[in-house]
Order: sequence, then structure tokens, then C-alpha cells
Amino acid sequence: MNSGRGLDKRGVIRSAGMVSAFVLLSRVFGFARDMLMARAFGTSLNMSAFVTAFTVPNLFRGLFGEGALSSAFVPVFTETRERAPDRLWQFAARLQTALALLLSALVAFGMLAATAALILLPLDARAEAVLRLLRIMLPYTLFICLSAFLAAMLNALHKFAVAALAPVVLNLVMIAELAGVCPLLDPGSGLRMTAVAWSVIAAGVIQWGMMLPPLLARGFRLRWALDLSDPRVRRVGRLMGTTMIGMGLTQINVVVDRLLAFFLSDGAPSYLFYAERLIYLPLGMFGTALGTVLLPTFSGQAARGRLEQMRETLNHSARQLMFVMLPAAAGLFALARPIVRVAFERGEFTPYSTDMTAFALQCYAPGLLVFSLLKVFIPVFYGVQDMKTPVRAGMVCTVLNLALKFALIRPLDHGGIALATVLSSAVNVLILGWLIHERIGPAGWPAIWSSAARLFAASAIMAAAAWGVNEAIPGLPGISGLPVFWARLAALLGAMAAALPVYLGAAALLRCPEPREFLGAFRRRLAPGAAEAG
Repeated sequence: MNSGRGLDKRGVIRSAGMVSAFVLLSRVFGFARDMLMARAFGTSLNMSAFVTAFTVPNLFRGLFGEGALSSAFVPVFTETRERAPDRLWQFAARLQTALALLLSALVAFGMLAATAALILLPLDARAEAVLRLLRIMLPYTLFICLSAFLAAMLNALHKFAVAALAPVVLNLVMIAELAGVCPLLDPGSGLRMTAVAWSVIAAGVIQWGMMLPPLLARGFRLRWALDLSDPRVRRVGRLMGTTMIGMGLTQINVVVDRLLAFFLSDGAPSYLFYAERLIYLPLGMFGTALGTVLLPTFSGQAARGRLEQMRETLNHSARQLMFVMLPAAAGLFALARPIVRVAFERGEFTPYSTDMTAFALQCYAPGLLVFSLLKVFIPVFYGVQDMKTPVRAGMVCTVLNLALKFALIRPLDHGGIALATVLSSAVNVLILGWLIHERIGPAGWPAIWSSAARLFAASAIMAAAAWGVNEAIPGLPGISGLPVFWARLAALLGAMAAALPVYLGAAALLRCPEPREFLGAFRRRLAPGAAEAG
């Protein structure tokens, strides 16, 4: 399709489905990577140090890459493409130059600060392990943020495939290191984790490089073009500054989570990390994919003043999201221990690690829906270049989140950290839903609530059936004699196989329209409005 055209509601679901397919590929490799990490490092101090150190580059990626910058840049880029296409690539080059300078300065400062702390401060083993890994991985910030900037341009042009494939690179490079290099290194020296940290840098360089060819083919050029007086650059800077406050609040929550967990016990950050990885699998496959498609879609609709289309797109997207995420959340909650056991319990990952990680996963599981809805609601405001409203809501929920963490961490240990995140995110969804109603009008909320109730009931029926099948299969003839791992795998696969028809059957009995709408979006793949995969 012409990249200047918008997506209709079916086109949004088709595009999200295409992005989901590539995200699934990334998650499969990511899952393999995490299994190798669990086998090599378990929930050890080294693993917790890596998780904590990697939080910092991810924080900057949220602030300067996939989060604040993309959210501020895509609406202005879309508007420029609509109204002044002759200035599009000049604007992009100027913004990239400013971003590269800022990131380079931050990375250099961070590396110097980490080095000074290691030389001058009396550090315990935990802090020293974190700072050594952080010093290695900080340059990843530069490459992943520039990669995210290039991906934002591709997404704004409705070219989603390359950006969706980029995370595969990180997983493949780390898998190659874990499988090919780690076994050659002394397991007790710390060199294995150091090698993992260097593989992260290599992956960042490759991710940045793979974004360039499709943009160069469309007219973008790598060149020095610093001009902070450009009104579009300045507008992105203003919007980004506001958005960074909101993203910063989110990242503060992440950092607080890591620090609280790190001082709670040596294994707590790892328990949360592995649980988050399992949550990110369905979240990335559809929630993040849908949010990726919706930001340029809402931006285009807002630029053309089509609020009715925005409301229709929001309604359809929210209901389709619930259709996918409610059963995923119910399944993760019901089968948390079997999933963690099959996925990770081997090598250094012990049965105790399984129990602790499964508990964290059950606390996170209900949040799968609210985390996803945030990825639908927030782009509505970004699409109309309103960055302040999500920030205000985020500030309220950050305070609530911190209060809940300190209230729940004593009775629930690391599970309290996870549950506090879920509860505060749920409040954020309610606040943003009400503000969307005030901003663009009613989005068919009665239909959304009705769908939520029916899909919740279908998901509960599915979860009960899946749990029953998982418990029953190990005792069946032919299964009970298998080695333990294969019996557990057979039980889990059987439960998952039973879950889908039970869920679809329950949804049909409850007359949910979402399955029919979901399938209808893919019946005519070449219909007008479909996004290109290039």
C-alpha cells in the first residue's frame, strides 16, 4: 500500500498479526536464550548482577529509544510526511545527529563513573559484579537507541517487518555465545558472564546496521546535520521532554524493583527476571505488536481530524486484545509451576528456583491484560501529541506503586514487588480510559465491558480444563513410564492443546464476537488498508 495511507481497523489487526509473527520468532529464540542462561547461571549472584546491570541500558532505551523518543517522534514524522514531504529526511537526519551526540555523552559519562566507583569506593561483591558488567554493556545504549529511532521511522511508514525482526539478533548472538563460547570458559571465574555482556554489545551494532538498508532505499541518509533551530526538532524535543518524565517514572519503578529484589536475596532479581520473560512472550506477541501499529495509525487519524475512526480503532483493538490476553493470563496463572519447571529446571536452576519463579509468575499473570491495555490507551494521547496526560496519570500510579511495594513485600516477599506493579498498572488503565473518554469521546465502553466479562468467563473455564488435563496426563498408561522431563512436557503440551478448543467453545457459547472478528481480519490479506511487510 501507499505508505501515506492510514490503516483501517482490520488493517490494524492484520499488521499487528504480521508483527506478532516476527515477535513470536524473536520470543522463541529469546526463550531458548533464557533456557541456556538458566542452565549456565541459574539464580546465582552472577545472574542477578547481569539482570541488575542490564536494567540501566534498558532504562535509557525506554527514555531515548523505543519509549519517549519514538512516542514523540512518530506523530511529528507522520505530520511532516503528510504536510511537508520534501523536508522529511532532512528533519530525520537532524534529529538523529542530536540524538547520537546526546547518547554518546551519556554513555561516556556512565562508563567513567562506573570505573571511578570500582577504583575509589569500598564495594561488596554484589555491587562490584554489577558495576563491572554495567561498564561493559553501557555502549549498547547508543546502538539500541539509534536502532529504535530508525525502527520508529520504518513503523511510521508502515514498514513493520525489519523492526520486528531486529530483537532476533540479540537473542541469536547471545545464544551463539552461551552455546559456543561459555562452555570453553572457566565456570568459576566470572568470564562466562563477561562474555555474555560483550555479546550484548555485538548484537546492538548488528541491530543498528540492519535497520539502514530499507531506509536508505527510501531516501534517508546518514550524515552530519546538527540544527537545533529546526522547529520540528524542537517540537520533538519538547514532546520528548514531557514523555521522558512519564517513561522515567516507569523506569524508576523498574529500577526500584531490581534494587529491592537485589537486597531482598541473591536470587530474587532472577526469580522476577525469569517470570517477566514468560510474561513478555504473549505481551510482546500481541500487546506490544498492537501498540507498535497503533501509534502511527492514531497519529495519521489525528492528523486528518478523524476522531470517529480513532474511537472505532480503539474499541476494536481493546476487544481483540482482551480476546488474546485474558486466556493467556489465565493459562499462565493456572500452569505457572509446570511451565517454569519445563522451561528452566535443569543445571543450576533448582526445584526451589522453580517454586520461587512460579510464585512470581502467578503474581505477574493478572497484569498481562493491564500491561497490554496500556499499550493501546497511551498511543491515543501520543497520536494527538498530548504527552502530558499519560505523564500525570503515571505520576499518580508511581506513588501508588511504591507504596504498594513496601506494603506487600513483607507478606509476599518478591511476589509483592510483582503484584504491586500489576495493581498500580490496573489503576493507570482506569484513569487513562476515563481521560480518553473526556478527550476523544465515548469509545463504546459498554461493548468493551461486556466483552471483558464474557471473555473472562471463557478464560476461567479454559484455565480449569488446562489444569485438570495437566494433572491427569502423567498418570496415563505410556506416560507414567517416561523419564520425568518428558512426562512433564507431555502433560504441559496436552494441557495447552486442550486449552484452545475449550476456550473457543466457551467463547462461542457465550456469544463473544471477537473470534469471528479476529479471523475476519485475515480473510482478505490483500484488502485495501493492509500494511506491507517490507
